[in-house]
This record gives sequence, C-alpha cells and structure tokens, in this order.
Amino acid sequence: MTAPLPTVGVTDRDSGNLGGHGHLLSVAEIQQVLRELQARGPRPDTAGITAPSLRPSNGSFQRPAPTSKSVPVARRPRRAGASPPVRGRSDTEREGPVGGGDRAAGTKQPRAHRGELEAGWIGVVAAHAGAGASTVALVISDAAAADGQRVHLVDTAHPFRSGLVAAASEELGTDATGSWRRGLRSGVTIDRRATDTASGDWPVPPVADSPPLTVIDLGSAAPQNLTRLAGRSRAVVVCRPTVPGVRLTEQLLEQLGGRPVVVAAVGPRRWSGEVTGSLGPRLLALRAAGRVVPVPMHRRLQVTGPTSAPLPKPLRGAGRALLELLDDGPHGAAAEASAATDPVLTPEDTRR
Repeated sequence: MTAPLPTVGVTDRDSGNLGGHGHLLSVAEIQQVLRELQARGPRPDTAGITAPSLRPSNGSFQRPAPTSKSVPVARRPRRAGASPPVRGRSDTEREGPVGGGDRAAGTKQPRAHRGELEAGWIGVVAAHAGAGASTVALVISDAAAADGQRVHLVDTAHPFRSGLVAAASEELGTDATGSWRRGLRSGVTIDRRATDTASGDWPVPPVADSPPLTVIDLGSAAPQNLTRLAGRSRAVVVCRPTVPGVRLTEQLLEQLGGRPVVVAAVGPRRWSGEVTGSLGPRLLALRAAGRVVPVPMHRRLQVTGPTSAPLPKPLRGAGRALLELLDDGPHGAAAEASAATDPVLTPEDTRR
C-alpha cells in the first residue's frame, strides 16, 4: 500500500533519482517520518527560530545550552517574626540545669564555703586509705534519719572516687550551679560532686521546717580537710584495727589537737595483741573513755559497697552509738584533756 505525500519536506537530494517530482512512500517510511515529527514537537511561533531537537542523531539525551539571561524567581515575602529568636548568654543562664534537680532548694542562694564546717556539722574523715569513711558517714546519717531527723549528707570526694554513688534510691539531677548532684534515700538527702573541679560553695540544704543535720564525708585526712574541721564542728575519725591503721590514727589525732573526737573502728570488736600494743596515748585514752565505737563489717557491703538498700541492723546500732557520743561534747573534751595530762595507759591497763 502506497500513498502520495507532497507536503513533507523532501528535497531533490532526498528523492534520489526521482528528480524534483514527488514520490510514493511506503507505510514504514511514513511511520518513520511521523515519529521524527513527533520527536521534534510543535514549532514556535517566532519566525526564523526553530526549536532544537532534544534527541540528536546519536541517540543520547542532551539539554540545550542555557541562555545568558535568566528570569528571576519570585520569592515569597518573609513574615515579620517568623525567624527564630537569637538566644543570648543571659537566656541560657536563666533556664537553669537540664536535670530535674531540687527546684525548691535552688531558689536559695548557696552559702559561702569559707573552707570550714559550720557549727553542729559532723565531719567524717578517714585516718588512712580504705578506712571506710563513706560507709560510716552513711551509717550516721541513716541512724539519725531513723530517729526522725532530716539529714543532709555531703560527699566531697571526686565523682570517680565517690563511695556513695549508688547510695541514693532516687536521683534528682544537678543543682543550679551544676557543681552538685542530688539524690534521695529514706530521710536522707545526698549531695555528691558533679564536676572534676571542687566547688567553692557548699550545696544548698534541702527545704525543711528546721535545719537538717549535716554530715560531711571529707574522705582522706588531707591538710585541706583537716582545716575544714576547725571551729565548733564535730569530728569522727574512721580507721581499721590494724597496726598501720592505729598508728596513722594516732598521728591524725595529734594533728587535730584537743578537739572532741569520736573514733569509728571498722572491723572486729576484739583487737589482737599486736594492734593493742601499737596504740598511742591519744587513742588509748579515747578507747578507755568509751569513745571508740566498733563498726562491724558486713559481707554484702564488702562486695557491693553502700547501695540504696537499708543498712544491716548491726551497722544501724553502731550509728546510734556514734550519734550519742557526738552529742556528748563535754565528755569528749575531758577525755582529750586527760590524754595530755594523765600518765600513758599501757595495753595491760586498758584490758584491765
């Protein structure tokens, strides 16, 4: 089947040997011409300008080269106040800590540190490494809380060396300064250091109808910790009933001078002959006056350390004994005075 196609743009060069006259095309040739016309698309109305084909003869797709002039795109006008506000330093400072700390307590200004404990506070210091000052501080705090007192326990150790890191049953986050991390256990508010740098202020005490009993876990007997024990605060010296332990305790008691002191001996109640033979005059006098309280060891605490679980009953009894002696200040001063004036007691006299 053939059909005339006089209107298509076929030149003499395309017609071959037919001359300048029209010729008949087959159906396949007509379909090929139609496909080429469809590929070219509609012609523009502008005279003398033809739209370039997007499909060249080699079959690869190619976009036309961009023109030198570009039409600007209309932008939507920005509404006033749509941009986010710029936050300054003062805005961040007003927000406070991210952690859910004690908001009520954070409203009060922190007290000046001044390097020493306030009157009535209890400072717990270890006579040597591994004595157990953190455990004794928690024993005293739990015993006071069992008697109905509100207790504020402060741990001044480095965050990586804190012995009370698992003692709280509920964590409240950091305070407004970011220096202290607060937790709660039954009747006791625990504040631990939250940064590597020691804070220049004591943490703000918890809000209560009456001032809480404040117990400070000072840790080792460093010079700065002994300086903090100056004033009218009460001191608890923690040691182990070993020969090195009692000798280091004697040196610490000499540095503390004639202030009232209670010794918490973590270990067995009965001391061996080697230990009693190594006692110095001050520790001998305190032991004769009944101001050395044995704090029994517990197998679970030796493995886990202080946790949020209640302390064993023998430890709570030792805590009550320590509190009673701490409230008996004049007798402690008399015991210290007798250690300096009375003849030195021998281990045999102490056992009698």
